[in-house]
Amino acid sequence: MAIAIADRMRATFPGVRLVVPSQYGSQADRKKHGFLTTWEFMGRLGPIKSAWAAIAWRGRPDVISPAEVDIVLDASGFAFSDQWGASRPRKLVRTMVRPYRSRQQLVLLPQALGPFEQPDVADWSRRMFSRASLVCARDSQSFSCVKGLGVNRALKQYPDFTVTVSPRLPADVVLPERFCAIVPNIRMLDKTGTGDAYLAFLRHAVDAMRKQGLNPAFVLHDAEEDRAVLGLMGPKYTDLPVLTHADPRVLKGMLGKADFVIGSRFHALVSSLSQGVPCIGAGWSHKYPELFRDFACPDLLIPDLSNLDALDGLIDNLQNEVFRASVSTEISSAASVLKAKTEEMWREVEEKVRSAGRP
Repeated sequence: MAIAIADRMRATFPGVRLVVPSQYGSQADRKKHGFLTTWEFMGRLGPIKSAWAAIAWRGRPDVISPAEVDIVLDASGFAFSDQWGASRPRKLVRTMVRPYRSRQQLVLLPQALGPFEQPDVADWSRRMFSRASLVCARDSQSFSCVKGLGVNRALKQYPDFTVTVSPRLPADVVLPERFCAIVPNIRMLDKTGTGDAYLAFLRHAVDAMRKQGLNPAFVLHDAEEDRAVLGLMGPKYTDLPVLTHADPRVLKGMLGKADFVIGSRFHALVSSLSQGVPCIGAGWSHKYPELFRDFACPDLLIPDLSNLDALDGLIDNLQNEVFRASVSTEISSAASVLKAKTEEMWREVEEKVRSAGRP
């Protein structure tokens, strides 16, 4: 998501300085993408850590004062909800109320938001939304959750902005011939009570595709975390190809070449559907059914992981080229609408950036 923001901002504002939190990757990672950072740390001990960092990092060309920032674009993805607790909105609020940030605008780019049933989560989230000059809910349920907190002034609904990210497929990337991608997600194990059912779902998907004569391959959208899922699959599944890449645009290029995708990583599903590639989805929050509705294919999401008959039926349908092409056409049509809405969102955000510039 940071790369998608960077590409857009650099295209619109040549010479713009892009600043990420000091916790964003390593210094080498930030240098690779041309990102600066600040000596500021978030959280309760942030001021103490920041005071130390301001001294330790003095003179580094890649570090600036947080007071030099003009506008903050938040793209947490899915961080502000009961499922993640109050710590994340609290950290952002405490950062944005520091005196040297008083003039800075806060924009929450399209992301899943809510629910906010827990009082402390609701309180800190309400404060965060009230501090923002624009809040972009990614779906109708997120929009309703934020509106339920009494936030209306800056609230808009826009789709996930990564739909417009262009895929890349370098010549040195070798893909299996005619493959179907399986994208696992460790969150299906640690954010739900259905870990065993999820692993059984993945095993059954592989078995069903093999029976159909298809060529399944794992695509790791978060190689560091999701590789652990493969280790739990069992010895029967260790021979499947495993594809991954550090550049999310290359991952999108890989998924664009699949016949169809079975996935649980949200942005892998976005990458696939935005290219017209049909997906069988399994998710762990409201953002998944909302996504499949946005792409006009709600029937491709399986809400009950134990319903293996439904999985078999979808795999059987999608292996049929005529059926798959028909579904792809509908998804592509919906994707075009979402891309137009995303362009509208960027124009609004860019006006915020222009208005935030120093006189």
